[in-house]
Amino acid sequence: MVAQTPSLRELLRLSLRDPVAWLTVKPGPDVSVGWVATSTDEASADDLLLLPAAQLTDRLLAESVAKGAKVILCVGEPTGLVNPIPNGLYLGLVPQHDDIRTIKKGMLTMLINQRVALMERGARIHAQLSQLEVEGKGLEGLVNAMADASMRGVLLQDKRGQILAHHPSSGLQEIWGDILKQLENLNSLPAELLDRKRAGSRPSILSQDIPGNLLRLVTPITVGEVARGYLSLVGFKEDLDTLDYLVIEQGGLVCAIEMARNKAIRETEKRLKGDLLTAILQKNLSSRDASLWLQSMGLDLNHAHTAVRFAWEGESPPSRRRLETIINGEISRQNLKAIVHPMASEVICICQVSSETNRPELALSLGRRVLELARKEYPDTPCRCGVGTPAPELEDWRSSFSQAGQALEMARRFKEDQPFYYADLSVYRLLFQIEHSPELIAFQEEILGPLLATESASELIHTLEAFFAHNGNLSQTAEALYIHRNTLTYRMERIAAITQLDLDKPENRLAAQLALHIHRMTAPASKLK
Repeated sequence: MVAQTPSLRELLRLSLRDPVAWLTVKPGPDVSVGWVATSTDEASADDLLLLPAAQLTDRLLAESVAKGAKVILCVGEPTGLVNPIPNGLYLGLVPQHDDIRTIKKGMLTMLINQRVALMERGARIHAQLSQLEVEGKGLEGLVNAMADASMRGVLLQDKRGQILAHHPSSGLQEIWGDILKQLENLNSLPAELLDRKRAGSRPSILSQDIPGNLLRLVTPITVGEVARGYLSLVGFKEDLDTLDYLVIEQGGLVCAIEMARNKAIRETEKRLKGDLLTAILQKNLSSRDASLWLQSMGLDLNHAHTAVRFAWEGESPPSRRRLETIINGEISRQNLKAIVHPMASEVICICQVSSETNRPELALSLGRRVLELARKEYPDTPCRCGVGTPAPELEDWRSSFSQAGQALEMARRFKEDQPFYYADLSVYRLLFQIEHSPELIAFQEEILGPLLATESASELIHTLEAFFAHNGNLSQTAEALYIHRNTLTYRMERIAAITQLDLDKPENRLAAQLALHIHRMTAPASKLK
């Protein structure tokens, strides 16, 4: 990573705060100097001559060339430009932040004892970034500071590849969007970093080629010996040097502190919100106290709120925490105001919705998106969602919570892969309340019992459901079932004969439809679809 003798480019980047403005051609990466002098009297061949810009004259240039100086670096604002500049001499300007003696000391330290100089420069970078972290500049401020220090593009991602902050260099501005698209997928990482525990236990800086003659330096952000994110620095291959390694090394350490702090704050906020939600649902807080707490958390009680309940299905489902993470991520992406709290095997969400409509579209949209993401990540494990009706007042939250629970239960029974909205349950809302009544089961048995006892019960039940779904229209029903109309007529006649029901009578149709709903609600899940 570090050469025995730094090149001129590395020497300047590691010793100076600002880039050099070259009045001649820019030195190549193979140009080096042997010493730093502050006057032509002490200069010798291959030296860098460090002078106040006000001293720059034609005579000084001639003396420097005669001494064999390779580079003249003028500090401050020149009083005038000399012309022409002798061939073979590199001449540059740099703003004056420190006195020339301090600059010379830093350069000589780098030339004589590079290891010590690198440690000192790394400590300064760490101190600068730590100060920003203390001042609350956040990850965005840290990334911007790293980009300024290195003059490279900087990208910070979380453990799943989501971009937390980024800042392009001036040279990468036009293609930065394309670079982000290439790197946003975690599969773009070096193979050594894909195992987060392994990467976190032995953090290192890796280099990786990127199309377009670019190079990526990437290091894991390690918290508790696990990679919680990834920090990347991107530049053209020929430009990256020791300073870039220092910036990403120290930047990774400070970002780890900031991310750990943010995580601790989020966990504390989640616990507080969860405890508050539990207290509200159990009526352990007065409305006034609950309102004050909710307002301090950013919820506006002038709006309605809707309960949304999620749960995995299956014998070995993913963790509830993973479901909670998916929900929180989508809430953040949609910029929703909500409280999320795990409860038993479920994750409960109270989502702020518009009071101007009876249908909570924001909550339903959240539910659809969470189910979509869960299905994509765990295609073999269903996730179910129930949504309650909007609660205009705080006192109505318990009712919406209960409704969402009923809707979730029906989503489970019907194996529904979309959010089940309580208001859409129709007659099931009534049947759910008397589900365990002997009269309910007796009614179903009386109407559908003979039909369910036949060998072709599944086919006939499905036919009857399609018949009612199309309002008794035989042509539409036959088309939906992909059978001939005569076949449908035969089936309907057989159903009538088995059940002894005349479906031309409205009361018989109603009885049959209710019995079908009861059967659908109470039948084992494996028989529903």
